[in-house]
Amino acid sequence: MNAIGREGAGRKKKPDHLKRKLVTIRLPQWMISQLKSKGEIGYLIEYQLAKKDFLNLPDDYEISS
Repeated sequence: MNAIGREGAGRKKKPDHLKRKLVTIRLPQWMISQLKSKGEIGYLIEYQLAKKDFLNLPDDYEISS
């Protein structure tokens, strides 16, 4: 098999403004416990911020991305 792979295969790269970056926040333990019980904390927070019209979302942003 070719080490380079198939041309055009694989996931397309996201534009820089859609790439995720690590941020650190401090939350009370009770919030962390409840968030962990509902899923992955980062995605839950992102989803809540995106769906509540808290931020101006880019046109090419998808909540599930």
